[in-house]
Amino acid sequence: MLHLHGSYSESCYRYYQNGICVCPEGIGRADVIVRIILTVIISAVLSILQSTLLVQIMPFDFMPDLALLFFVALSWRYGSMVALIAGFIIGLNHDLLSLAPLGFHAFLYTLSGYLFGRLHNHLSPGPLIMPFLAALTATFIKYGGASLLDLVFALHLGTIQTFTLNTLWETLANIALAPLVFFISYQISKLTELRRGGF
Repeated sequence: MLHLHGSYSESCYRYYQNGICVCPEGIGRADVIVRIILTVIISAVLSILQSTLLVQIMPFDFMPDLALLFFVALSWRYGSMVALIAGFIIGLNHDLLSLAPLGFHAFLYTLSGYLFGRLHNHLSPGPLIMPFLAALTATFIKYGGASLLDLVFALHLGTIQTFTLNTLWETLANIALAPLVFFISYQISKLTELRRGGF
């Protein structure tokens, strides 16, 4: 049920279930839409760059998944509501542009978005340790989830080779770049901060 919360402007709504607010931060719907669009656009652009430009210039298969890293950082920043919607859209876009079964990437990105979005307002990422752990966890979800889906549904995936030497290189690259990605995502997110600030 939708109610207008008296302590906010008329454009700001909060959702209640049994008298409990379940809308993160009570932000306005326009804010939510802007954050979703921003997250989707950044991840989409980075996905294109990874598959076209970066794959040609990165040495020794040292290819980070920048789209995933920025998505994780922005999910942590914006919360699970934005992350779930953006993750589903980003994943579905990956499915449509790849040979993966429809819904494969959508599931993985939605799962990552939910998990890291839940950390919003509960745990600060800080400059180093938590971004390192977030990158490691996100990469494990990507490949571990792919292996699990392949095992359960017998997908016979050829688009994601799980737990190979390239997986190790990607994991190391993600961990190395995670602090920088989290810092940049924080600066970008300031553009959409209307009522709240800081991690």
